[in-house]
Amino acid sequence: MRIDIPRSAPDLIALGQAIVAKHTALGAASPLNNIPGIAGLGALVTTASTNHQQGIILAEQAQTANQLRDGALGDDRTSPNTVNFYVAAVRGLLLSLNKGSEHKLGDWGFDVIDSVAPNHASATPAAKAKPAAP
Repeated sequence: MRIDIPRSAPDLIALGQAIVAKHTALGAASPLNNIPGIAGLGALVTTASTNHQQGIILAEQAQTANQLRDGALGDDRTSPNTVNFYVAAVRGLLLSLNKGSEHKLGDWGFDVIDSVAPNHASATPAAKAKPAAP
């Protein structure tokens, strides 16, 4: 015969609650009174249960917040009225206004990389002539 202790938080909390209820119902006759510190089990189970429920609520709030964030950011640069769309439009406009002085986009918070890619020297002339993808 085997008596398992649950591994999942909800099941362990439920078992803890059942034990506390039985212990409380038996009062002075409870065999658990021989376990040092057992009087604190009820408070521990309550703390675990309260924080578990709070965790569920916060996880749902986090999921909602992340969905709202992702909607505002947009899936790609072609999704109108999103951060991604407007940032791409700003970059395009600033690049056209600062042709030859692209480093000025750094003043707007863009990460401007001045270095040439290591394999650029070995690229074919056709590859060098292709514009970078936006």
